[in-house]
Amino acid sequence: MNILFGVLALFSIVYYVVIVVYTGFKASFSLFWLALFVVFAGLGLLFSVRRFRLFFRELPMWVKVPVKTTVVLGLLLFFVVEGFIVYHMFEQPRKELDYLVVLGAQVRGETVSKSLRHRLDTAAEYLEENPETRVVVTGGKGPGEDVAEAVAMRDYLMEAGIGRERIIMERHASNTEQNLSYSKSLIGDSEKSVGIVTSSFHVFRAVSLARKAGFQDVVGIAAPSVAGLLPNMMVREFFAVLKDKLVGNM
Repeated sequence: MNILFGVLALFSIVYYVVIVVYTGFKASFSLFWLALFVVFAGLGLLFSVRRFRLFFRELPMWVKVPVKTTVVLGLLLFFVVEGFIVYHMFEQPRKELDYLVVLGAQVRGETVSKSLRHRLDTAAEYLEENPETRVVVTGGKGPGEDVAEAVAMRDYLMEAGIGRERIIMERHASNTEQNLSYSKSLIGDSEKSVGIVTSSFHVFRAVSLARKAGFQDVVGIAAPSVAGLLPNMMVREFFAVLKDKLVGNM
């Protein structure tokens, strides 16, 4: 058992270092992996002590059964949610949607991040193939951003050859729920067909939130995710799904 915990601890700390090297110490959710390292390393040390192993074996069943059941149910819930996330990562949009909604992501100064660039490239490809489709770019101005995300997104799409008349800007949203709610107000007709363009790991939750926000004909369009950060984002997404489900957003 202590060997298993040692392997998990090693994986957690190595992956934490990978995330930090990739994006810096302020990377979203990176501390989760550092916390996992501490937990697994601590458990590994405890189970390497013979007295603790004996103490654990002698615990009464009324203690062991609830603990084991909770762990099994937690893992089952995790894998079920991750199954939905993975399934929607490969969702294929139909042609000739009325609108796309491209969800915002970090802008550095006036330059779109790699994650946002993937979303915009995916949207531009769809718009080129479906010339009647219009697009809503959504995202306000956050810390470290010189312009609203929507402005940087519009400029990027225009440089990619998408006509300005096809682009609608929503410049005030600060989270996914607002992205979708404000975009719905700009589109006006909830029966219009809409494709939500976002990172692959985010499609399941984004489409669920869109339906809750009142979109009646909505599909997901998955943009590539940054490969090195995908495990981190998928684990974070699990907790985000639980949170949105508990508060009634989904």
